[in-house]
Amino acid sequence: MNREETRFTTAPVQAGDSNGVLPEFGRCADLLRIFGIRKGSAYNLLADGKIRGVLLRVRGRKSGVRLFDLASVREYIRSQMENENNGNTATSDD
Repeated sequence: MNREETRFTTAPVQAGDSNGVLPEFGRCADLLRIFGIRKGSAYNLLADGKIRGVLLRVRGRKSGVRLFDLASVREYIRSQMENENNGNTATSDD
């Protein structure tokens, strides 16, 4: 079988439109754009252990980039909705 006769059983991989796909991690600007959570609130939630994040920094560098786990932010928001729906009126300082 020569090259011209080769038949594939699957379509070749092509670039797709990823506009509707949410990323797994995001920066502060993404938290604001997606969830409406500002930088100060994000860092307070992170410090309280309510959401997860990581600082990526090259060894020896002074600065890096803080990434937040967007799934943990969704979980936190859902837990707040459940608390509200269950009649718990616990307030937070967010």
